[in-house]
Order: sequence, then structure tokens, then C-alpha cells
Amino acid sequence: MPEQRKGSCQCGAVTYSVAVDPLWVGHCQCTNCQKFTGAGHATNMVVPREAVAVQGELKTYSYEADSGNHMKRHFCPTCGSPVYGESSGNESVVVIRVGTLDDPASVTPQAVIYTERGCSWDTMDPALQSFPGMIKR
Repeated sequence: MPEQRKGSCQCGAVTYSVAVDPLWVGHCQCTNCQKFTGAGHATNMVVPREAVAVQGELKTYSYEADSGNHMKRHFCPTCGSPVYGESSGNESVVVIRVGTLDDPASVTPQAVIYTERGCSWDTMDPALQSFPGMIKR
């Protein structure tokens, strides 16, 4: 049976629950994730859209990714915490920011993507599978 995971923004104005185990968990070192997090990478989990229930008001920032896909980043308008993102490339899933989980240790990263854009000081576990760009499926 999948674990029910819950999370929130920093101030608690936005909360969410995820009713399934993640499809994928990993670190992304792309420059968009670096700017969005203010760190060297973002740790994300991909889950089916229909498995996520969000309560509270979100603001959205949209941009075009390297792939040409239309991206949306959803964040709390009060504290600015990034909560989740989505891509026109696969509208059946959303990307939850693992740091917003009540228990971020409940998931384990499987890979690192966009290593070609990683900062030398942001070292990743060398045992993780790594990709210079986006994983191609």
C-alpha cells in the first residue's frame, strides 16, 4: 500500500497530500532549478496529477524550457516557497519539491539530471545515476 505523504509551504498557507508513491525522485541541476531554489539543485518527485490534493492559494510563474515545453512553477504567494511544477510535455504528472514534504526523508533520489550545468561546489552522491541533460524516454 502506498504511503500517504503530506507537505506544505514554509508559512503553512498552502498544504498538500499525495496519495501514491512517487514515479521518480531525483536531483535537477538545471539553471532554472538553481534560480528557483537559490541553491545548486532542486530535489523533485514526480507523481500523477490526480494523486495530488492542494489546499490554499498558489501563484504561478510560467516560462519556456530548453525543450520548448511550457513550464509552470507554483509557489506560495505569502512566503514564496516553491510547491510544485508542471510541464506541457507531460500534463499527466506534477513535480513536487521534496523539501516541502513534512518528511523529506520518506523518499530517496534515484538520479541526477542536468549535471552539465551543475556547480562544482554542489556535489552529488556518485552512486546515483547521472545524466548531462534531461532523461530521454
